Amino acid sequence: MNTKADPQERSWELVTLEFKVTSGIPAAKLPTKLDNLRIFSGVEKSQEITINSVGSLAFHFIFKCILAAASSVDVPGRNAIVIVPRAKGYLVRTDIIPLRLVDCEYVEHVTSLIEGEKLYSGDGLSEDSLITLPSLLSAGVGGMIIACQTPGQEYRTVLNSIEGELTKRLSFSWIIEHLQPRQTLAIVEGGRRVPADNSETGSVYATAKALGIDVIVLDNAGHWIEGPEFTHLRKEFVPIKLPDPPDAELFSRIVAAVQGYQGRVDGIISFCDSYMPAVATAAQELGLPTSTPEAFEIATNKYRTSVFVGHDAYRASSAEEAVEIAARHGLSYPLIVKPCMGWSSEGVSRVDDMSGLEQAVKSIDTKRHGVEFVMEKYCDGPEVDANFVLFDGEIVFYEVCDDFPKGADTNGSSTLGTFIELDSVFPSILPSKEIETLRDSFHHTLKRLGLTNGVYHLEGRVENSTAEYIFKDGVLDLHPRETTTPIEPTAWLIEINPRPQGMKGAQVTASTYGVDYWGLSLVIALRDKERVKALAQPFSIGAQYTCIEVFIPCDYELGSCEGFFDSDDICAELLHRRPDFQQYISQCGTLVTKGQKVEHPSSGQNKILAYYNVFSRKSRAHALLIAKQIREETRFSIR
Repeated sequence: MNTKADPQERSWELVTLEFKVTSGIPAAKLPTKLDNLRIFSGVEKSQEITINSVGSLAFHFIFKCILAAASSVDVPGRNAIVIVPRAKGYLVRTDIIPLRLVDCEYVEHVTSLIEGEKLYSGDGLSEDSLITLPSLLSAGVGGMIIACQTPGQEYRTVLNSIEGELTKRLSFSWIIEHLQPRQTLAIVEGGRRVPADNSETGSVYATAKALGIDVIVLDNAGHWIEGPEFTHLRKEFVPIKLPDPPDAELFSRIVAAVQGYQGRVDGIISFCDSYMPAVATAAQELGLPTSTPEAFEIATNKYRTSVFVGHDAYRASSAEEAVEIAARHGLSYPLIVKPCMGWSSEGVSRVDDMSGLEQAVKSIDTKRHGVEFVMEKYCDGPEVDANFVLFDGEIVFYEVCDDFPKGADTNGSSTLGTFIELDSVFPSILPSKEIETLRDSFHHTLKRLGLTNGVYHLEGRVENSTAEYIFKDGVLDLHPRETTTPIEPTAWLIEINPRPQGMKGAQVTASTYGVDYWGLSLVIALRDKERVKALAQPFSIGAQYTCIEVFIPCDYELGSCEGFFDSDDICAELLHRRPDFQQYISQCGTLVTKGQKVEHPSSGQNKILAYYNVFSRKSRAHALLIAKQIREETRFSIR
C-alpha cells in the first residue's frame, strides 16, 4: 500500500494497492460470492473485512480486486487505486467518481465506495499513522482496478496517466460544503420499460438515489413500478389515471394526487412530452417550480414551434387538405411533412413533388401521433442536435453533435428512405462561427418561450452552411464546401424537446464530457443551484474523445418475411466474433428480443434494433472508420 501526496490545490489524493494471490488457487476455483474475507495487507495481523464492516460497495470492490489478481497471467498480481478527498464536505452525488471516469484509459473497473450521504473532513490521510485497509476504504470515495499491464509497460507511466486524467476529470466542485435538506420529487409517468433483473442501473431512479432525492411516481394503477419488487426504486407509488393522449382533467388529477400524498413534495417533473403542459399547470397550482404550460404546449407541438420561430408552416389533417394547401400557396419542393405530435422521427417524410404528398400523409401512424401534421420547407443544411442546460436563463452547459444524413436526405431507397437515426457524432466539427450561431439563435428561442430552467434537446440544421457531407477515402464526413455562397449561415430549428434526449443518447454526453443530463434535470426541477452549477461542468479538456452513436435500424424486404426478429443478442454476437472492436465501444445494447415482431418503416414506426457508442482517442476519421466497420459487421435476420 502506497500513498501519493498531491499538491495542496488538488481535491484528492491517491492510495495505490497491490493484490497478489499467493495461495495458488486459480481464479476459476474462487467463489463468485463471499460472505467474509480475511485479507492480509502487510500489517502486524490480518484484518477481517465483511459487508457489514466496510459496506457493500467497498466489500465487492476488494473482492473484484482479488478476482482480477487471480486472473492475471502475464503479470503477477494486480494494482488498484483508492481516491481519498482532500476537501471538506459532501460528494455532489455519490456516484460522481464512476460517472466521471467512464472510459478512462488504463482503468479496467471503477466504483463508488460510498452508499449514502457522508461528511468528509478533508484532512486526507495522515502520513505519520498506520493506514489499515478498513480505514482506507472508510476514507475513500472511489476505487479503480488498473487494467492488466502489457509486458515491459512501466507502472509509473500508467499511474502518471491516471493522475493526469483525474486532474482533467475532477477539476470542478465535486465536493460541496453543504447539502440541501433531503427533498422529494414527483415524477409523472414512471417509464415504459421494466429494468432487467429488477436493476436500477442506468435509470432515472439510480440517478435520484445517487443525488439523495426521494422519488414518488404518479402513473396508472398496475404500472410495473408499483410492484413490491421495485420498492427500492421509489419512495411511494401514487396511482392516477394517466391516458395517452392526456385529457383536459389530467392536471387536476395530478394536483389531487400530490395533495393527497402524506408527505412534502418539493418539485414535479415529467419526461413524457405529451404530459408536460398538464404537469406545468399542476405545478403552478401547487406552487412548485415550473415553466409556463403555454411554453410546453408550443415546444411539444411541431406546428406551433415552427410558427413561433417564423417558418412558413401549414397545418393539415388529410392528404386532400395538404394537396389543396400546397396548390393554393404555391409551395415549393422539397417539403417536409411530419406529425404535429410525433416522436422518434416517425411519420416524417421528404416530399419532392405533389404526387408524393398523399404517400407522405399515409405513412403517419395516426393512432400513435394523431391526424394533424405540419408542412414546411425542407432545409438541406447539415443536421445537428443542440443540447442546452439552462438555469435562470443562463447557459451552464451547451454542446452540439453532428447528425449524419438519413436515407431521406439522400433520396435513399428501400426502408431507409426515412429520417430514422443512423449516426450521431460528438462533438460537432462545424465551423465555430456556425456553432455559435446555433447557440445564440436557439438560446434566444428558448428564453422567448419562457423555457429558462431545464435540459433541452433541440434538433436543427445550418442553412447555407459552409460545410457539406462528402465521401473521402470511403468515409462520409463534413468538409468545407467546394463552392461558397455570400449568404451568411443561419440556424434552422426543426423541433424542441423540453427534456434530455433518451437515456441511450444521454450516455454519449455523459461519457464524452462527464455531464449527465438526467441528473441535471432532477436537480434543476428542485432548483438546487449549487449542484446544477457543479454537475454541468465538463472535463477541463472538453470532449475526451470522438464518440459516435451508431444506430442499427430495422430494415427488411416486406415481401420476403413477416417481420419477426430471428436473432439473439446481435451486439454480443458481434463482440464474440470481433473482440478487437471491444476497445472502441463504450456501451452497446440490443433493443429487441428473438421472436419479437418489428414493424416495417412503411408502417410509420421507426424501430432501432441495436446501438453502439463507438469512440476513438486517435481521431474523428478513425472513429468514423470503426463505426462504419461495426455497422457492416453487425448481423441479424428477420423472418
